[in-house]
Amino acid sequence: MSTLKIGTTVKLSKPYLGIVGTIIAYYAVKDQYLVRFGVSQQLYFKPDELIVWKS
Repeated sequence: MSTLKIGTTVKLSKPYLGIVGTIIAYYAVKDQYLVRFGVSQQLYFKPDELIVWKS
């Protein structure tokens, strides 16, 4: 079972190494998560491209 869900804080993969964002939506048809980072930036990522961020 995936630990990814809306509201989870994640680290992004290459080429966005070091960037932390928050999952804000899930697109089931393509199995992609919409991640917001920064004030107005957001992109879709596959589950294997995201790492759950632990403070």
